Amino acid sequence: LAVKRDTWLDHATRALAVIGWSLPSFWLGIVLLAFFYGGLGIFAPGRLSPWAQALVRTGEFKVYTGLYTIDAILNLNGAVLLDALSHLVLPVITLTIINVAVIMRIMRSSMLEQLNKTYVTAARARGLDEKTVIDKHVTKNAIIPVITLSGLLIAGMLSGMVITETIFEFKGVGYFAAHAATQLDIPAVLGFALMAGILFAVANLVVDILYAYIDPRIRLG
Repeated sequence: LAVKRDTWLDHATRALAVIGWSLPSFWLGIVLLAFFYGGLGIFAPGRLSPWAQALVRTGEFKVYTGLYTIDAILNLNGAVLLDALSHLVLPVITLTIINVAVIMRIMRSSMLEQLNKTYVTAARARGLDEKTVIDKHVTKNAIIPVITLSGLLIAGMLSGMVITETIFEFKGVGYFAAHAATQLDIPAVLGFALMAGILFAVANLVVDILYAYIDPRIRLG
């Protein structure tokens, strides 16, 4: 949208990005839960609905991984799959909306910076159409800061998982870490910290590889 700078669409997107960036994840989660589940009766908290939990406990539904979406596919059970996915909607929105807002702001600023570079003027002077200039030249250079930020955001989502999973009673890694901390379960807390460190290292490795793919000037060695 940086290409359409100062249009109503640009202003609306910037406003939404600022609002999304400003929302605390715990507040957003509570509001979403109150509106959709409390008001509309959809997207219930937890990992599965009571009927699906009962099905899992009966043994008719085989648990292979503990991830109910994958297990539902392996069991060829579409009803449980849809139920598990519906329970993921609000936690995923809560975790991603703030990160998406940050990425939108950084991408817009980076695009505006690249559009003012001399290589863009040179590309246009050579007769390249605007779509080619934007897609093949400007975007590839503008996305580098976004990739850097995305790696940090992905690793940082672990801290958001603790709050989000607690709010939605979604018994995942974050819920486990929060429960372990309240019970002073030191080995479990250290295990969570180790996993977070590994994820952070992997995210940075992926970022470095993407750098070399997007920018030919960067070489891994």
